[in-house]
Amino acid sequence: MNRLFNFRRANFNKKTVKMDRKKILIVEDDKMLCTIFEMFANELGHKNTRFVRTGTEAISACENDLPDLILMDIHLDGEQTGIDTAKIIDSKFMVPIIYITSDSNSETIKNAVFKNTYGFLNKPIYKKSLGIAIEFACTKFAFDNNINR
Repeated sequence: MNRLFNFRRANFNKKTVKMDRKKILIVEDDKMLCTIFEMFANELGHKNTRFVRTGTEAISACENDLPDLILMDIHLDGEQTGIDTAKIIDSKFMVPIIYITSDSNSETIKNAVFKNTYGFLNKPIYKKSLGIAIEFACTKFAFDNNINR
């Protein structure tokens, strides 16, 4: 039976909420934001595989050490966008993706929605909303794929 996360009781304080540790890959071209996202993920009790700046590096990171979840910026350094990268990752791996972006126009959102999209967060990102998004995405992904957690 899947163990579902109780959102009402969670305040995302490590002392009061026991969450499964997730291996998270951060795909973001802004080093300062990567540091902040990594700090938030660690404070929420998760571990990081690492952070990368380009779509090519993200695909390689998935091949080397498959993460439980990817935080994907939509606009990346290099030729591939985050959406292009997510589509390639979706064709090769089963990994839920949460998009993080400051671009929330309707066309961008429409292009970002497909099978492995499990969330969309606008920058600036706050620790509590990131924690909720991570747990929601991982729980929904497990439910969708009949994975016992």
